[in-house]
Amino acid sequence: MPEKSPRLCCYSPSGGALIWKIMFLEPDLVVCENRLPEVNKTFFSCLSLPSGSEILKSFSLNDSGHEVAGEGWMTGLETTRNNLFYIHGYQAGSPEHAGIWAIDPVKAAVVWTRPDAAFVANLEEGMLVYAAGSFAGFPERNYMLLACMTGKVLEVIGENTQRVNALRSRSLSDEKLQNVVLPLLPGTHMPDVKNRDTAAPERSGAGFYEYIAHAGLVVTVTHKAGEGGKGFDAVIRVLRNGITVYEDMLARSTGVPCMNYFLLRGVTLYYIRNMNELISVSL
Repeated sequence: MPEKSPRLCCYSPSGGALIWKIMFLEPDLVVCENRLPEVNKTFFSCLSLPSGSEILKSFSLNDSGHEVAGEGWMTGLETTRNNLFYIHGYQAGSPEHAGIWAIDPVKAAVVWTRPDAAFVANLEEGMLVYAAGSFAGFPERNYMLLACMTGKVLEVIGENTQRVNALRSRSLSDEKLQNVVLPLLPGTHMPDVKNRDTAAPERSGAGFYEYIAHAGLVVTVTHKAGEGGKGFDAVIRVLRNGITVYEDMLARSTGVPCMNYFLLRGVTLYYIRNMNELISVSL
Protein backbone atom coordinates (compact mmCIF):
# COMPACT_ATOMS: atom_id res chain seq x y z
CA MET A 1 0.00 0.00 0.00
CA PRO A 2 1.56 3.34 -1.03
CA GLU A 3 2.35 5.67 1.87
CA LYS A 4 5.02 8.12 0.79
CA SER A 5 3.54 11.15 2.58
CA PRO A 6 4.20 11.18 6.33
CA ARG A 7 1.44 11.07 8.94
CA LEU A 8 1.52 13.97 11.38
CA CYS A 9 -0.81 12.70 14.10
CA CYS A 10 -3.29 10.00 14.93
CA TYR A 11 -5.97 10.53 17.59
CA SER A 12 -8.84 8.45 18.98
CA PRO A 13 -11.28 9.80 21.61
CA SER A 14 -11.68 7.99 24.93
CA GLY A 15 -14.13 5.14 25.40
CA GLY A 16 -14.18 4.19 21.73
CA ALA A 17 -16.42 7.16 20.89
CA LEU A 18 -17.31 8.03 17.31
CA ILE A 19 -15.84 11.23 15.87
CA TRP A 20 -18.90 12.99 14.49
CA LYS A 21 -17.40 16.25 13.24
CA ILE A 22 -14.18 18.28 13.33
CA MET A 23 -13.56 22.03 13.07
CA PHE A 24 -10.49 24.25 13.25
CA LEU A 25 -9.80 27.29 15.41
CA GLU A 26 -6.91 29.48 16.52
CA PRO A 27 -4.13 29.12 17.50
CA ASP A 28 -3.73 26.07 15.22
CA LEU A 29 -6.19 23.79 17.01
CA VAL A 30 -8.76 21.22 15.92
CA VAL A 31 -11.88 20.42 17.96
CA CYS A 32 -13.67 17.08 17.70
CA GLU A 33 -17.33 16.36 18.42
CA ASN A 34 -17.39 12.83 19.85
CA ARG A 35 -20.45 10.68 20.51
CA LEU A 36 -21.21 7.56 22.53
CA PRO A 37 -24.81 6.86 21.41
CA GLU A 38 -25.09 3.67 23.48
CA VAL A 39 -24.80 5.68 26.70
CA ASN A 40 -26.37 8.92 25.41
CA LYS A 41 -23.24 11.06 25.70
CA THR A 42 -21.63 13.74 23.55
CA PHE A 43 -18.30 15.27 24.49
CA PHE A 44 -15.69 17.49 22.88
CA SER A 45 -11.93 17.24 22.67
CA CYS A 46 -9.39 19.67 21.27
CA LEU A 47 -5.93 18.93 19.85
CA SER A 48 -2.89 21.09 19.21
CA LEU A 49 -2.04 20.57 15.55
CA PRO A 50 1.73 21.15 15.85
CA SER A 51 2.16 18.60 18.65
CA GLY A 52 -0.91 16.39 18.38
CA SER A 53 -1.40 16.74 22.14
CA GLU A 54 -4.90 16.81 23.62
CA ILE A 55 -5.43 20.17 25.33
CA LEU A 56 -9.15 19.61 26.05
CA LYS A 57 -10.49 16.18 26.93
CA SER A 58 -14.05 14.88 27.33
CA PHE A 59 -15.71 18.29 27.75
CA SER A 60 -19.53 18.25 27.87
CA LEU A 61 -22.16 20.84 28.71
CA ASN A 62 -23.98 18.44 31.01
CA ASP A 63 -20.85 17.84 33.08
CA SER A 64 -20.33 21.61 33.24
CA GLY A 65 -23.75 22.21 34.78
CA HIS A 66 -25.41 23.73 31.70
CA GLU A 67 -28.95 22.66 30.86
CA VAL A 68 -29.69 22.00 27.19
CA ALA A 69 -33.11 21.96 25.52
CA GLY A 70 -34.47 18.73 24.06
CA GLU A 71 -32.41 15.63 24.77
CA GLY A 72 -29.72 17.14 26.97
CA TRP A 73 -26.92 14.90 25.69
CA MET A 74 -27.58 15.77 22.05
CA THR A 75 -25.26 18.69 21.39
CA GLY A 76 -23.09 19.52 18.40
CA LEU A 77 -20.41 21.76 16.95
CA GLU A 78 -22.00 24.86 15.44
CA THR A 79 -19.03 26.92 14.29
CA THR A 80 -15.68 28.43 15.38
CA ARG A 81 -14.31 31.97 15.56
CA ASN A 82 -10.79 32.94 16.56
CA ASN A 83 -9.92 30.86 19.68
CA LEU A 84 -13.49 29.81 20.56
CA PHE A 85 -15.76 27.01 19.42
CA TYR A 86 -19.53 27.08 19.71
CA ILE A 87 -21.89 24.28 20.74
CA HIS A 88 -25.60 24.03 19.97
CA GLY A 89 -28.40 21.93 21.39
CA TYR A 90 -31.63 20.91 19.65
CA GLN A 91 -35.20 22.07 20.00
CA ALA A 92 -37.40 19.52 21.77
CA GLY A 93 -38.73 17.00 19.25
CA SER A 94 -37.12 18.86 16.34
CA PRO A 95 -33.92 18.71 14.27
CA GLU A 96 -33.59 22.50 14.52
CA HIS A 97 -30.76 23.87 16.63
CA ALA A 98 -31.34 25.68 19.91
CA GLY A 99 -28.92 27.56 22.13
CA ILE A 100 -25.34 28.79 21.72
CA TRP A 101 -22.49 28.06 24.15
CA ALA A 102 -19.07 29.63 23.48
CA ILE A 103 -16.17 27.47 24.70
CA ASP A 104 -12.52 28.38 25.30
CA PRO A 105 -10.71 25.03 24.92
CA VAL A 106 -7.46 26.23 26.50
CA LYS A 107 -9.29 27.24 29.68
CA ALA A 108 -11.85 24.39 29.39
CA ALA A 109 -14.49 27.01 30.20
CA VAL A 110 -17.81 28.32 28.91
CA VAL A 111 -17.12 31.97 28.00
CA TRP A 112 -20.70 33.04 27.26
CA THR A 113 -24.11 31.47 26.68
CA ARG A 114 -27.33 32.29 24.87
CA PRO A 115 -29.65 29.31 25.49
CA ASP A 116 -32.53 31.36 24.04
CA ALA A 117 -30.88 31.94 20.64
CA ALA A 118 -30.05 29.90 17.55
CA PHE A 119 -27.12 30.48 15.21
CA VAL A 120 -27.79 31.74 11.68
CA ALA A 121 -24.53 32.99 10.14
CA ASN A 122 -21.03 34.32 10.74
CA LEU A 123 -20.33 37.86 9.59
CA GLU A 124 -17.22 40.04 9.64
CA GLU A 125 -18.80 42.18 12.37
CA GLY A 126 -20.32 39.43 14.49
CA MET A 127 -22.72 36.49 14.67
CA LEU A 128 -26.28 36.61 13.34
CA VAL A 129 -28.73 34.71 15.59
CA TYR A 130 -32.45 34.56 16.26
CA ALA A 131 -34.64 33.99 19.30
CA ALA A 132 -37.79 31.98 18.62
CA GLY A 133 -41.09 33.27 19.96
CA SER A 134 -44.77 33.51 19.08
CA PHE A 135 -47.40 36.20 18.62
CA ALA A 136 -51.15 35.45 18.64
CA GLY A 137 -50.30 31.76 18.36
CA PHE A 138 -48.06 32.19 15.32
CA PRO A 139 -44.31 31.48 15.47
CA GLU A 140 -41.93 34.38 14.92
CA ARG A 141 -38.19 34.95 14.88
CA ASN A 142 -36.49 37.96 16.38
CA TYR A 143 -32.99 38.47 14.99
CA MET A 144 -29.92 39.95 16.71
CA LEU A 145 -26.28 40.55 15.90
CA LEU A 146 -23.95 39.36 18.68
CA ALA A 147 -20.27 39.97 19.37
CA CYS A 148 -18.56 36.63 18.74
CA MET A 149 -16.13 36.82 21.66
CA THR A 150 -18.49 38.12 24.37
CA GLY A 151 -22.06 37.38 23.27
CA LYS A 152 -22.91 41.08 23.73
CA VAL A 153 -25.85 42.32 21.61
CA LEU A 154 -24.48 44.63 18.91
CA GLU A 155 -27.77 45.20 17.10
CA VAL A 156 -31.41 44.27 17.68
CA ILE A 157 -32.87 43.49 14.23
CA GLY A 158 -36.20 42.00 15.23
CA GLU A 159 -38.31 40.82 12.29
CA ASN A 160 -36.74 43.15 9.74
CA THR A 161 -36.33 40.52 7.01
CA GLN A 162 -34.79 43.01 4.58
CA ARG A 163 -31.96 43.69 7.03
CA VAL A 164 -31.59 39.98 7.82
CA ASN A 165 -31.34 39.06 4.13
CA ALA A 166 -28.78 41.80 3.54
CA LEU A 167 -26.64 40.45 6.38
CA ARG A 168 -26.99 36.83 5.27
CA SER A 169 -25.82 37.78 1.78
CA ARG A 170 -22.47 38.73 3.37
CA SER A 171 -22.13 35.63 5.53
CA LEU A 172 -18.76 33.89 5.90
CA SER A 173 -18.69 30.14 5.32
CA ASP A 174 -16.99 27.80 7.77
CA GLU A 175 -14.80 26.64 4.91
CA LYS A 176 -13.47 30.17 4.41
CA LEU A 177 -13.09 30.91 8.12
CA GLN A 178 -11.25 27.66 8.79
CA ASN A 179 -9.31 27.56 5.49
CA VAL A 180 -10.52 24.10 4.52
CA VAL A 181 -11.60 22.44 1.27
CA LEU A 182 -14.43 19.92 1.52
CA PRO A 183 -15.11 16.98 -0.82
CA LEU A 184 -17.51 16.90 -3.74
CA LEU A 185 -19.55 13.90 -4.85
CA PRO A 186 -19.36 13.30 -8.63
CA GLY A 187 -21.20 9.96 -8.59
CA THR A 188 -19.82 6.96 -10.47
CA HIS A 189 -17.42 8.95 -12.68
CA MET A 190 -14.31 10.79 -11.66
CA PRO A 191 -14.08 14.54 -12.43
CA ASP A 192 -12.32 15.83 -15.53
CA VAL A 193 -8.96 17.02 -14.23
CA LYS A 194 -7.07 17.05 -17.52
CA ASN A 195 -6.44 20.78 -17.20
CA ARG A 196 -4.90 20.34 -13.76
CA ASP A 197 -1.44 19.06 -12.87
CA THR A 198 -3.07 15.86 -11.66
CA ALA A 199 -4.70 12.72 -12.95
CA ALA A 200 -7.69 10.77 -11.75
CA PRO A 201 -7.16 7.25 -10.41
CA GLU A 202 -8.09 4.30 -12.55
CA ARG A 203 -11.85 3.81 -12.73
CA SER A 204 -13.06 0.44 -11.58
CA GLY A 205 -16.58 0.76 -12.95
CA ALA A 206 -18.04 -0.02 -9.52
CA GLY A 207 -18.92 2.00 -6.48
CA PHE A 208 -18.98 5.81 -6.29
CA TYR A 209 -16.49 8.55 -5.49
CA GLU A 210 -16.01 11.66 -3.44
CA TYR A 211 -13.08 13.88 -4.38
CA ILE A 212 -11.11 17.05 -3.78
CA ALA A 213 -9.00 18.56 -6.57
CA HIS A 214 -6.88 21.34 -5.07
CA ALA A 215 -3.36 22.80 -5.19
CA GLY A 216 -2.01 20.18 -7.58
CA LEU A 217 -3.53 17.28 -5.64
CA VAL A 218 -6.46 14.93 -6.20
CA VAL A 219 -7.83 13.22 -3.09
CA THR A 220 -10.48 10.56 -3.64
CA VAL A 221 -12.53 8.26 -1.46
CA THR A 222 -13.98 5.26 -3.26
CA HIS A 223 -17.06 3.65 -1.70
CA LYS A 224 -17.90 0.04 -2.60
CA ALA A 225 -19.90 -2.83 -1.21
CA GLY A 226 -17.94 -4.67 1.46
CA GLU A 227 -16.67 -8.22 1.18
CA GLY A 228 -19.56 -10.62 0.71
CA GLY A 229 -21.88 -7.67 0.15
CA LYS A 230 -21.80 -6.77 3.85
CA GLY A 231 -21.85 -3.03 4.46
CA PHE A 232 -19.56 -0.56 2.71
CA ASP A 233 -15.80 -0.25 2.36
CA ALA A 234 -14.02 3.04 1.62
CA VAL A 235 -10.47 3.64 0.36
CA ILE A 236 -8.81 7.06 0.49
CA ARG A 237 -6.12 7.85 -2.07
CA VAL A 238 -3.99 10.92 -2.83
CA LEU A 239 -2.37 11.60 -6.20
CA ARG A 240 0.12 14.25 -7.16
CA ASN A 241 0.77 14.61 -10.90
CA GLY A 242 -0.93 11.26 -11.43
CA ILE A 243 1.31 9.46 -8.92
CA THR A 244 -0.16 7.94 -5.78
CA VAL A 245 1.56 9.44 -2.74
CA TYR A 246 -0.77 8.14 -0.03
CA GLU A 247 -3.41 5.43 0.36
CA ASP A 248 -5.32 3.96 3.30
CA MET A 249 -8.50 2.08 4.19
CA LEU A 250 -10.81 4.80 5.45
CA ALA A 251 -13.54 2.41 6.63
CA ARG A 252 -14.52 -1.24 6.40
CA SER A 253 -17.94 -2.92 6.53
CA THR A 254 -19.85 0.12 7.80
CA GLY A 255 -23.66 0.09 7.83
CA VAL A 256 -23.81 3.22 5.65
CA PRO A 257 -21.16 4.86 3.45
CA CYS A 258 -18.78 7.11 5.43
CA MET A 259 -19.49 10.30 3.49
CA ASN A 260 -17.68 13.61 4.18
CA TYR A 261 -15.05 11.99 6.38
CA PHE A 262 -12.07 13.85 4.86
CA LEU A 263 -10.90 17.39 3.99
CA LEU A 264 -7.84 19.42 3.05
CA ARG A 265 -6.43 22.31 5.04
CA GLY A 266 -3.58 23.80 3.09
CA VAL A 267 -1.50 20.81 2.03
CA THR A 268 -2.50 18.70 5.04
CA LEU A 269 -5.07 15.93 4.66
CA TYR A 270 -7.39 15.15 7.59
CA TYR A 271 -9.62 12.09 7.60
CA ILE A 272 -11.55 10.00 10.10
CA ARG A 273 -10.66 6.32 9.84
CA ASN A 274 -13.13 3.68 11.00
CA MET A 275 -15.32 6.53 12.30
CA ASN A 276 -13.27 6.95 15.49
CA GLU A 277 -9.67 7.79 14.53
CA LEU A 278 -8.56 11.23 13.29
CA ILE A 279 -5.48 11.09 11.10
CA SER A 280 -3.55 13.97 9.51
CA VAL A 281 -1.08 13.56 6.66
CA SER A 282 1.42 16.07 5.30
CA LEU A 283 1.16 16.16 1.50
